[in-house]
Amino acid sequence: MSKKQEITPLRKLQLAELEALKEFVRICKKNKLTYYISGGTYLGAVRHKGFIPWDDDMDVAMPRADFEKFLKISNEISDDFKLVTFKNEKSYNWYPPKLQNNKVKIVNKSAKNSRIEGAWIDIFPLDGMPKSLLLRKIHEFRLLSLRALYKLSDYDNIVDTREKKRPFYEKPFIFIGKNFNIFKFLDTKKMLYRIDKALKKYSAEKSETYMNFMGSYKLKSVISKHIYADGAYYDFEGMKLFGPKDYDTYLTIIYGDYMTPPKKNAQNKHNTEVL
Repeated sequence: MSKKQEITPLRKLQLAELEALKEFVRICKKNKLTYYISGGTYLGAVRHKGFIPWDDDMDVAMPRADFEKFLKISNEISDDFKLVTFKNEKSYNWYPPKLQNNKVKIVNKSAKNSRIEGAWIDIFPLDGMPKSLLLRKIHEFRLLSLRALYKLSDYDNIVDTREKKRPFYEKPFIFIGKNFNIFKFLDTKKMLYRIDKALKKYSAEKSETYMNFMGSYKLKSVISKHIYADGAYYDFEGMKLFGPKDYDTYLTIIYGDYMTPPKKNAQNKHNTEVL
């Protein structure tokens, strides 16, 4: 095989993730569940019609009701894949479930303590927000506080130590977590259950917006349902994947000038190494 035909470790990872995505879409179609490609996967579909060349993971999001249904029918997932959640895996301390393809393993070096895991796609719930501005501000404060305490409960394993563009209110928490152990008394699993309960407080179905709070963009992800509309299909690595209809408004809210690629030193989001 010539060098041009060799599959790079990153491409090997992407192809394994694509297999997991195909399984996810199969389950959704079979059970008539709504999903949307999200984050970098959505950007990749619009800008590259596939993976962002340096991207090492995939993101999908589901309205809360469909998300919960998907978790309940996880027994339909092929034995080649595994759905991992904080509720079914003792050692898994992240909120979004991962559909893993363990044919390919990686070392994830984003936190202080690296970890070995299978190629994955992240599955996020889309939750609602209250209409009242006052209630919304209260809800936002509660969610941000719970998320910060959750991160501090297991700082060395959860927090992305390379993240530089943090909002001002997170920096004191990061300083404390990095230099002191005063939050070690917090139970990470209990914090995840508290976050789960808080996110479900306002119905996504009745809300005018969707929010992917436990993703990278937190409150920035609160986006009007008009942008999602009835959805649309996008080309992705030879597949047709479902996403929000108004891609320009969505991607501008999240990324700004989304057609301009980031600098090279920001192109390995999770700092992963393929084994």
